[in-house]
Amino acid sequence: MAEPTMATGACLVEEELMQYFLTVDGQPGTRVLEDGAAVSVRTPHVDRNRIFRARLSPDTADDEIARLLQPFRRDLVPVTWYVDECSTPSDLGARLVRQGMELRYLWTGMVRAVGEQPAVGAIPSDLHVTEAVTVQEREAWMHLVLEGFGLAQFHDLEPLLVETGVASGRWHRLTAFQDGTAIGGALLFAGDGVAGLHWLGVPQMFRKRGAGVLLTCESIAVAARLGYTSLVLQANPDVVQLYLRLGFVTTGDIALFDWRPGIGSLTVEPD
Repeated sequence: MAEPTMATGACLVEEELMQYFLTVDGQPGTRVLEDGAAVSVRTPHVDRNRIFRARLSPDTADDEIARLLQPFRRDLVPVTWYVDECSTPSDLGARLVRQGMELRYLWTGMVRAVGEQPAVGAIPSDLHVTEAVTVQEREAWMHLVLEGFGLAQFHDLEPLLVETGVASGRWHRLTAFQDGTAIGGALLFAGDGVAGLHWLGVPQMFRKRGAGVLLTCESIAVAARLGYTSLVLQANPDVVQLYLRLGFVTTGDIALFDWRPGIGSLTVEPD
């Protein structure tokens, strides 16, 4: 199966990211602004306020940026703006900086057709992946991925990771086991028309055993069984080469610009 073009892939990554965050943040108290130019999600959690999928006209972009940022500045809550290959105008990032936002993170969008499994060589016979379904399994998965990301102390993330997407069936929590010991976890998000890989975390003591590769392969297989044609992800710079080896292709940068009102809050991104 052919890979999407870079432009098509970038928009797939953007669409999946929007759907994922709307699922994560779609809790009571969420406010969504949607006017055809941008989607803004504002939640009671000050580290999870987002503006993404911006389509602004070059002639009015500066005024639109100020309008979208105004609710956050008024209430003195942080906000993160996602800029990708599909955002307009092309100098959106520079305009955000001029309005007081700061580039904090740079991800790489990636996409892969799910028709064939990666050629990964021999997998240890005592390594396998199962889906965490029960509350106890989901809690164990949550602790595993938080430890893998070095976020075990962020207890506010625990209910989010345990409960989100259960009723809808959109979150497939995958756990890698070796000889009966859980050694890694990943999340396959089943969106409308697009699937995404998130929260792939392996604690330090269990790395270099093949868990990350096997979890990625299983995510590809589950996406195929669910009827998707592509799997997308947003990769940190240190794991891009791993995903390239597994058959993903890049779709361009995703730049995360933050505005912080100086209230000592800490931003935590899940990917």
